[in-house]
Amino acid sequence: MLEYMGRIEEGLPALDARAYAWPGGPRFAGVVYLHPLKIQLMADDGTMTESNALLSRAQELGWVSTANFAGWAAPCPGWHAELTDDHLLLRQPDGAAWYDGTLPTCEAWRAAARKSGQIYHFTADCGDLDAVGEMIASGQALAVVSGCDISSG
Repeated sequence: MLEYMGRIEEGLPALDARAYAWPGGPRFAGVVYLHPLKIQLMADDGTMTESNALLSRAQELGWVSTANFAGWAAPCPGWHAELTDDHLLLRQPDGAAWYDGTLPTCEAWRAAARKSGQIYHFTADCGDLDAVGEMIASGQALAVVSGCDISSG
C-alpha cells in the first residue's frame, strides 16, 4: 500500500479505489473496496492528525466496524447504490460519490441485490483483497449497507 502524507490545508488527493463484487450467497450482495493509497494528515507542527483519513471519513459517514454487526445489519440512511450493467455509482449521505466506476458482477450477485434491495459495502486499512476478507471476518474492517437500484443499460 502506498502512503501519502500531507497537511490538512492541502486537502486529500484523488483516490483510485478498486471495487470487487463479493458474492456472499443467494441472499447477500457485497462489494469490497480497496484503496491502494493510505492518506495520513499532518498539522503544521508536523504532528500526525489522522493516521488514515479515508477510514476516519468513512466512520464519520456511518461506516462501522464489522465486529459491530448490529451497527451495519440494516441500510445506513443516505447511502444508495446504482448498478447499470458493470457500472456502480455509490452515493454517500451528502450526495457525493463514494465510488463511481466499474464493478463486474454475475447474475447470482445481481439477483441477491435485487431481491434484498441492498448491498453490503466493506473496506479496510490494506490494499490486498484476501487480507480484507480476513479483516472483515475478524472485525477489523468497516462496513455500511446501502439501498440499491439494479438495471441494464
